[in-house]
Amino acid sequence: MAWALTYKIGCAVKRCDFGTVVVCRYRPRGNIDKAQIYIVGQVCAACKSSCMDGLCPTPPN
Repeated sequence: MAWALTYKIGCAVKRCDFGTVVVCRYRPRGNIDKAQIYIVGQVCAACKSSCMDGLCPTPPN
């Protein structure tokens, strides 16, 4: 799960003898104390340019 303002996510998966480890990095980071994970409102209302499948696409750098 990612926060509403997160626009970069990178994840890795490693299978080990004891199980599977998944690590993800988010930018900007989430899990901020007392902050809301979602922005309430109409779908795509905050998109700057377009709406794709109910999400605001971010142009590649």
